[in-house]
Amino acid sequence: MVFKLALFSMLLLEGVSLLAFVWPVLALPLLMVVAAAVFVLAWRRPEFGIYLLFGELFIGSRGHLLEYKFLSLRVVVFMAVFLAWASNVILSIAKNLKAENRFFGLWPQNDGLGWKYSILLIAIGWGIANGALRGNSLSNIFYDANGYLYLLILPAVISVIKSREQIEKLLQILAAAIIVIALKTLTLFLWFTFGWPGVATLYHWVMARDIGEITGEVGSASRIFMQSQFWALMGIFIFIPFTLPSPLPSREGNQENNSSPLVGEVRWGVIIAAIFSVIFSLSRSFWLGGTAGAVFLVAMLLFYFRERFMKVLRLSAMLIFIALVAVGFLSAVGALAGASVTVASRSGNPAAEAAGGARLLLLPELLAEIREAPIFGKGFGELVSYKSYLPDRVRPDNPDGTITAYAFEWGYLDTALKVGALGLIIYLLFVGHIFAKGWKAVQIQNSKFKMQNLGVLSGLVALLVLNITTPYLNHPLGIGYLLFAILNFKNFEF
Repeated sequence: MVFKLALFSMLLLEGVSLLAFVWPVLALPLLMVVAAAVFVLAWRRPEFGIYLLFGELFIGSRGHLLEYKFLSLRVVVFMAVFLAWASNVILSIAKNLKAENRFFGLWPQNDGLGWKYSILLIAIGWGIANGALRGNSLSNIFYDANGYLYLLILPAVISVIKSREQIEKLLQILAAAIIVIALKTLTLFLWFTFGWPGVATLYHWVMARDIGEITGEVGSASRIFMQSQFWALMGIFIFIPFTLPSPLPSREGNQENNSSPLVGEVRWGVIIAAIFSVIFSLSRSFWLGGTAGAVFLVAMLLFYFRERFMKVLRLSAMLIFIALVAVGFLSAVGALAGASVTVASRSGNPAAEAAGGARLLLLPELLAEIREAPIFGKGFGELVSYKSYLPDRVRPDNPDGTITAYAFEWGYLDTALKVGALGLIIYLLFVGHIFAKGWKAVQIQNSKFKMQNLGVLSGLVALLVLNITTPYLNHPLGIGYLLFAILNFKNFEF
């Protein structure tokens, strides 16, 4: 029921987004309706507010499916859920309601995540203040730091989501989102490849709403990259462990249960959709992170369930086959339609490609700026200039394609520039704590959620590697995954 409702709602949202783009007069009224509806729902049923928060995060890319001036759908949903939760907290305090410690004592004593979270917020606050003190543009500071503000929703999330049943509903919402992401990727790919009517409107919708990037010419196979494909990558690791037979014999000889929130056919459909989306993204960063996560997942499966070595091997072979089918389909259409960007071209030396070369040219300039304030950083909104030589940047008045920006591809270095090595270490301690909780959860014997935790932990490994070359830990998408991981590893019903 949750899966079908989420699937229908997300498809409806995509249609409404396109409609509001074509008729901009609809945008503000729609945002107002969404704000009121989400606030009331989150006020009366807090868990529904969290479902909506994650649902938008799963499907919304940069969060602008609906937008009016500075207001975006993500901001509206975030603020509505946060304000509804905060209002409930204030009322609870006013009424002196302490039953079940509803909003406080969210983590077990001596857990350690609470103080790491608090120090991380202080480090981010310092980055904002430091940027202002250095005279960085206030607008740049806001847009540079606002992704981190998603961390503020953590207390609401962990105080509302308290059971595995609620986690399973989130998994069904994620599964629905992956199906929609795959359908959207394939639809855009075919529409641009064959130049069907309305292609110009679709292109401007995708670009204006920050849904993603479309590379290539109309009438040729184009690269369709969307930030929301990140969740397809994470979904591969989350849902693959559910395909293994249950119960599983562990290396200790015990029977490990494997509880899945989806029936087999839907589960495999989600995995196939996720793999196709990641292949079609033609994102080297996704592939790099995916490889790291896959190596970790397979190693853990073989270590814990070596009695089923052949089953793990067959599963790996099946997944590789699905990936090869996706590559074959993409390559075949590309050969027929004259693709300008292919799997082969994206698998080569990144320095030989314009975008990859520009990323490498940024590296020494970014490191030089970091060395000027290595401990405390230069604050959010700090500008760095570098020669990119990108074809779309080279002009008579800018012959070397110089770019000046405050947001950068190298994720960890971007963080180090803004909050210094100290701030980066604090963030890594926070993430490391989450990883340690996941590792501990995977060690628990006879847990029917062990495979689920292993999948989420493998996704976290993929995210940590992905963030090397593409920033996600400073973005609501990556931070959202950290929140999702915390919920899975939290100490209830292992």
